[in-house]
Amino acid sequence: MSRRVGATGMRNTYARTRARGASSRKARKDAPDKARNAAPDKALLRLDRSGDPGGSSVAAQAHRAPASRREEPLPDLPDLDFPEVDMELFDPAVHLPDEFPLTGDDAVASRLLSAAAVRHSSRCTLIPRCEDCRALWDRYAMLGHIREHSAKVADFAHALAVRAVERGMKVNPDAVRAAGLLHDLGKTRTIAVGGNHAQLGAAWVMRETRNGQIAGAVLFHVFWPFEGRLKAVAEASVRCPERPGGVRGGQSPAGMINAGHFMIAAVIYADKRTLHDAYVGLDARCEDLIRRYAVSEAVKKRILLSHEQGRRIEAVLSAALGVELQNHVAVDGRLFRAD
Repeated sequence: MSRRVGATGMRNTYARTRARGASSRKARKDAPDKARNAAPDKALLRLDRSGDPGGSSVAAQAHRAPASRREEPLPDLPDLDFPEVDMELFDPAVHLPDEFPLTGDDAVASRLLSAAAVRHSSRCTLIPRCEDCRALWDRYAMLGHIREHSAKVADFAHALAVRAVERGMKVNPDAVRAAGLLHDLGKTRTIAVGGNHAQLGAAWVMRETRNGQIAGAVLFHVFWPFEGRLKAVAEASVRCPERPGGVRGGQSPAGMINAGHFMIAAVIYADKRTLHDAYVGLDARCEDLIRRYAVSEAVKKRILLSHEQGRRIEAVLSAALGVELQNHVAVDGRLFRAD
């Protein structure tokens, strides 16, 4: 009797062990499926063409943050001033040692400025000449139509800077023109592989020139999150329109704008007035951007926000420079009425 009970007990124990083993194997087999169902698909979190995480899929919507968190306003960004720096137009005969090879080779020419910028970074900030900017165009394989557009933007921005100097503002027109020539330096690359052309171009410009003001103008030429100083100038010029000396104890509106801020505003405005290689109004440029790039409502919204910023910059610069900029174009680095 005891032997039969022992055998039965062993059989029952063996059966329970097999059942537990089968259950464990099934649990391990189902674990990846459960993990996939519990965690968001990485593909859903990638940026789609609109720049909107997850696109419009139901699964992506389920993994987004609650609406209440998304709608919280962002804190105010600080109004950053660009430090005033001594700038010199690059001259190889002055800024490079005698032993440095000065040849007509374009490959060498594209590296002259970078070598000089490193050598003199502790003493002054160098401004690339037009030929240096074109050498960088070659080095980074800028497409022909982008070169034509950049040249027109640079001419307009330079004309704004010349007018600012005439109005008593401490602006360097050579630096503003260089920023216009280099503002789309990264665009050819991002057309080929994607990415943000303003960020990439700014990184390249900083590496090649060591000029933070020009790199900043390249970085913010699409949209500028720090326009507090320009708003202050606009409000001041509206409050005191009858005073020929402007505001703040006789200081002109132009004199109140930081030179680095002016460079950014000039390049932004010149770019928003230039459709390919022709000068147009802000509305026409915006319509073209929407037609070519607004692949989603999110992208369209960003384009319209940038357009509104362009209108504000146009108003501020018009007041500071004493001209109605919407009626003016640039010809050989000077402003002229379009009619």
